[in-house]
Amino acid sequence: YSVDDVASGGAAFNALAAYLFGANDQGRSMEMTTPVTTTSLGEMRFYLKKDGGVTTDTPFPQPLNEEEEGFNDKGTVNIAEIPPSRLAVRRFPGFVTEGEVARQKDALLSSLAVDGIEVDVPHGAVVPHVVFQYNPPYTIPIVRRNEIAVPVREPGAEVGAADLETEWGGTSK
Repeated sequence: YSVDDVASGGAAFNALAAYLFGANDQGRSMEMTTPVTTTSLGEMRFYLKKDGGVTTDTPFPQPLNEEEEGFNDKGTVNIAEIPPSRLAVRRFPGFVTEGEVARQKDALLSSLAVDGIEVDVPHGAVVPHVVFQYNPPYTIPIVRRNEIAVPVREPGAEVGAADLETEWGGTSK
């Protein structure tokens, strides 16, 4: 990682945190959830909990735009529904670095191959992943909880390339 990578990751986290703490069109603070995830495309995600009184018909507050007072210029926040998926997950401690993510992903893919579990990507395609991080940044490495996950196929299930692109390609329905 370079200093720019760290700075842009911090900016993304700050933009998401600002949204959760009230930089939204309702000025509403929401509960921060864990884990914070990062996709293989570099998207950082929080998962929002619906309040007891919020129904699926009630949308979450919208992020502020550049013209609105209180806009966080550190990054853009998009609200998207993430479809459910079947994942194989490997837990690991320590800091999440590019090298550690590559090592853990290789170990997970090797374990899946040994167990005869198919990854849910077209043949020859790069396997996407998502990294889950559960701890605040000041947690010491040995007790940090991280996970890496890759999509796997349900035995006998067929999934189309369009479904995979929607789920893992950064586009939303």
